[in-house]
Amino acid sequence: MPSINATLDIARWSLYASQMAIEITSHNIANANTQGYSKQSLVLETGYPITISPGQIGTGVRATQVMRAYDQFVNEQVCSKSSDYYYWRAYQDAMESIETIFNDSEGYGINQIMGEFWNAWSDLSNNPEGVAERNALLGQSDNLIQVIRDIDSNLRVYQTNLDNNIQGAVSEINSITAQIADMNARISSSEINGSVNANDLRDQRDLLLEELSGYMDISYYEEEQTGQIMVYILGGTPLVMGNESYALTCQRDTLNGHLNVAWNGTSGQQIDITHKLDSGKLSGWIDVRDNEIDSYLDTINTFTEELIWQVNSLHAEGAGLKSVSSMTGSVEIADPALAIDGQDIDGNYYYAFGDRFVADGSFDVAIYDSSGTAAGSITVTLSAGSTVNDLIAQIDGFCNMNAGIDASTNLLSLSADTGYTFVLSPSETSESNNAPAILGLKTFFTWGDRAEDYAGTIDINAALEADPDLIAAGYPDSGGRIAPGDNRVALAIYELQDRIIEINGSSTTLDGYYNSFVAEVGTDVKRAQVNEQFNEALLSQYIQKKESVSGVNLDEEMADLLKFQHLYQTAAKLIATIDEMMQTLLSMKQ
Repeated sequence: MPSINATLDIARWSLYASQMAIEITSHNIANANTQGYSKQSLVLETGYPITISPGQIGTGVRATQVMRAYDQFVNEQVCSKSSDYYYWRAYQDAMESIETIFNDSEGYGINQIMGEFWNAWSDLSNNPEGVAERNALLGQSDNLIQVIRDIDSNLRVYQTNLDNNIQGAVSEINSITAQIADMNARISSSEINGSVNANDLRDQRDLLLEELSGYMDISYYEEEQTGQIMVYILGGTPLVMGNESYALTCQRDTLNGHLNVAWNGTSGQQIDITHKLDSGKLSGWIDVRDNEIDSYLDTINTFTEELIWQVNSLHAEGAGLKSVSSMTGSVEIADPALAIDGQDIDGNYYYAFGDRFVADGSFDVAIYDSSGTAAGSITVTLSAGSTVNDLIAQIDGFCNMNAGIDASTNLLSLSADTGYTFVLSPSETSESNNAPAILGLKTFFTWGDRAEDYAGTIDINAALEADPDLIAAGYPDSGGRIAPGDNRVALAIYELQDRIIEINGSSTTLDGYYNSFVAEVGTDVKRAQVNEQFNEALLSQYIQKKESVSGVNLDEEMADLLKFQHLYQTAAKLIATIDEMMQTLLSMKQ
């Protein structure tokens, strides 16, 4: 039945509940700016009533548990959109850095340097005998080569930088997953279902999940009985299973030298997950490294390959200001019995430009005696499948000429007998077979043989740098004599600037191909910027939704503080009133 003690008990529980509510409100205020913190509140329930006549009488209030403001769906959306946003942010940052590599402002880009290169050939065509024009051409060519090499090198260096980012991200991911596993253990050991909630630990775990989603796209679920989170890479590969986490490692790819990401199982197995990753910074860096940069390297390589060939195919059969007694190619002859246009079992040509060989085409070798008088000529005609040995056989020992393979360098070597000199020239009877340009004889540019990295290995023929008089500006005349005033080669190379050629199936000029490439880079950068802004806006909306649910509103907390303060004061007043009642009752007994 009701009593003064029962009333005192109601006051005591009310005092306790209001005190706890004030502490929780203070905790909210203190963590108003703490990242990842979710507002907490005290759950109050009425005490079990006592049934008497005329009815039930309440027993006051009970503080049952501390709950956090939390919306699972919104939190999952924040994680999902974080993965999308950080993918595009990483992608955009990388693309903007790459864009600066192709910056044509202030006269440092390929467009400006290419124009000066073509103009140098124009100047030479205007004065084929000019020493200054030849030296200027070598200087402008060296500038062009340096810019091309810089682009190639900078792209590869940036790939290495992205590898470093990937390696750092993998270390961060391993640290985060280990912390999540530790949080799982602490939460399951701290919580008592229905009465004790590890709210702060859960907030910290949610923050770790959000941070992890910034690196990679993840899925997760919570076990109801234990309260532990199970985390998976999108696709089902586990990262965290209860108290255990699975580490990722980086492995060097033996084919391209890049770092691949591998998942390590408990039994020691490793699975390459590099291209299974989707969204997040890690995937953004990998996509730029493996797709965009590799594509750009291929394009600048194709551009350089075509530049080398177009110039060399004209220069190789032209004439400088003098004939020579010997000439050495720049392409290593691994096996002179191999066909010039032959391919290996993988379909790769034995010689970098072997696909440019013209069957049944020809080139001439004009020979001069010691007085400079034409002393004969050789027309070298090669059919499909002809080898370097076939070429040597047609030249060697014929009309005061010798040909062979230098044993120390494996380079094709042509030489005239003592007292004789020679030059190469186009055949008047047929199309050129391009053999001199393919084998590096008297080319303007050299390259790394079969390295497939023309942009990284392009250089000027060392023989031309040593003697600029050997730069071919024209062709021998119809009598086989060198005509120093002839400008046909220099003019033809200058006109390459506007010549339509086939590159990768497209009809364009060299300049047009490069400009189209730079425009493509700009488009890729713009696409990254638009997607980054779009996903940032989406993420911001979900974060705002999360804040509206879980965030601390200081105005509300101040109102709650006043409310619970008055409740505490009222409960204390109730105790004081009961005390007076008790004193009255005791005085009546005396």
